[in-house]
Amino acid sequence: EKSGGWHAAPAGLKMLLTSVAVAANVIAARLGLSLVLFAVAAVILFWARVPRRQMMLFLLAPAWATLVVMIGFSVGFGSTPLFSVGPVTAYKEGALEGLEAAVRVACDMAWMAALFLTTPFTEQMAVLRRMRVPAALVDTLAFMYRYVFLLWDEFDRMATAARARGGWSSRARSIDTIARLAAQIFLQAYDRALRIDISIRARGG
Repeated sequence: EKSGGWHAAPAGLKMLLTSVAVAANVIAARLGLSLVLFAVAAVILFWARVPRRQMMLFLLAPAWATLVVMIGFSVGFGSTPLFSVGPVTAYKEGALEGLEAAVRVACDMAWMAALFLTTPFTEQMAVLRRMRVPAALVDTLAFMYRYVFLLWDEFDRMATAARARGGWSSRARSIDTIARLAAQIFLQAYDRALRIDISIRARGG
């Protein structure tokens, strides 16, 4: 159950293990180590019974950027051709380097999921304060965590309204709708940040 096991482990311990795993993954940069660390994180996630949808969101969030890196490595490095598409040639050595990079990213995200999806954010902030992380940084993280959900709710409401008006009826209209919603969210976030800054200054913050 969520009340025991990995969920019940101290937040400080989980943050330490996550930091060590991520550091080892980045510094060593070995495919075998990345796979082992990823497997350990996957076992933790299944042991903690984290919903699969949430796990997949963490793992797939950087997928587009990872794909760009893999393609870049494949066509930019190596000497052994794998295949060609017109003037573009993909190489075996570059593809392997791209694969290693993708596995490292997946490993890091799996450990992040094991931490963030099983540890209340308030406990993580408490650990950072005990570690004497600068208060300004901790407070900024707390504000970001609080307001990202407000902005997501606002985006969801606008997306629902756009759907009712046929904003997702075709690919072209969907792209236009997403661009408009993103612009509105950015403007609202900027406006909210200004109001919060004024409010904090008025209180002597």
